[in-house]
Amino acid sequence: MGRLRRALRFLHAASIYPVDSRDLFARLVVNALDFLSKAIGDLEHRPKYSTIHFYTAVELFVKARLLAEHWSLVVSKRQDPDWENFVAGDFQSVSLDEAAARLEKTVRSGLLDQELQVFRGVRAHRNKAVHFFHEAHSVKENDELLRAIAKEQLTAWYFLHRLLATRWQAVFDPWSHEIAKLDTQLRKHHNFLQVVFDQLQPEIDRLIQEGFKFAECPSCEFASQQHHGTREKFYESLCLVCGLTQRCVVIACPDCEKDVLFSAEGFSKCPSCSRSFEPEDLVEALTDTGEAYIAAKEGEDYLANCGNCDGYRTVIPFRDYYVCASCFADFDHLESCGWCNELNTGDMEVSYITGCNLCDGKAGWERDD
Repeated sequence: MGRLRRALRFLHAASIYPVDSRDLFARLVVNALDFLSKAIGDLEHRPKYSTIHFYTAVELFVKARLLAEHWSLVVSKRQDPDWENFVAGDFQSVSLDEAAARLEKTVRSGLLDQELQVFRGVRAHRNKAVHFFHEAHSVKENDELLRAIAKEQLTAWYFLHRLLATRWQAVFDPWSHEIAKLDTQLRKHHNFLQVVFDQLQPEIDRLIQEGFKFAECPSCEFASQQHHGTREKFYESLCLVCGLTQRCVVIACPDCEKDVLFSAEGFSKCPSCSRSFEPEDLVEALTDTGEAYIAAKEGEDYLANCGNCDGYRTVIPFRDYYVCASCFADFDHLESCGWCNELNTGDMEVSYITGCNLCDGKAGWERDD
């Protein structure tokens, strides 16, 4: 109960959330943390329950993010929101896909396609465990089961932890210590995959001889993430151990001409001269100067703002789509804000009133007056 009391004191002092929602939000987060802790402890001896508890934790964290915005967002569209029923727990909550849609449209901090896909995979495994899962009957089957679950949970935790520690960091900051502690515990899943890495080592050595490069995977922490991209072209890296895929790009360091690898985000460091790079450096490196010149001459914007990470003019045209040089999310189209006319990702249908990630729209203008 100690961490719950600390979190409640923080939330009441900060006055971030409506008074009636603070306790419920804090309890929901603590519940998610408890399920995640239970999932970690159950893996080796009760893998079925580890799978069930892990997905429950994922879903609770996503719902908590909705609750932080407004309690009614957690109620399924099949019901009318009712505060008394909500407090009593007598309501049907949103599904993962409903939550993802509301995070995108209402909170403007949705799940990326890869995040949603991975979480759906955990949900499918949970459903199998609940409805027709059978424990392994031999040592070999048990080891294979543990490795499969360890892979799934490490990958899903990589994406969930990234949400909690970056895009949603301001919301879940009161629990940063507990989240970091659970992150350390989950990394012990690494031990279940050591045999997989050992078996793959000859294949990795062969691929290195063929010119491929390998880096440490941020999910399973083995030097098994395969890279084969040429400079200034986005590609998908693949971890041969846990299966994590990441969007990557390589550019030449302006100082020493060595390759600089960016994995899943626009921050990196040159391995040769230690120069640090940020998203604006990547934008500069990947900008087609000819297209940018034509756009400027015609009075059009070449760069756009990212609604996923709040990146300022980090979205650039790339082939037949757009990609953010900060969070590496991709988009098939851009829209102008109805109030400030800035190009943005996401739905700008009501932006004249509500604004975009750079402005507060007409409502904000009138509120300031």
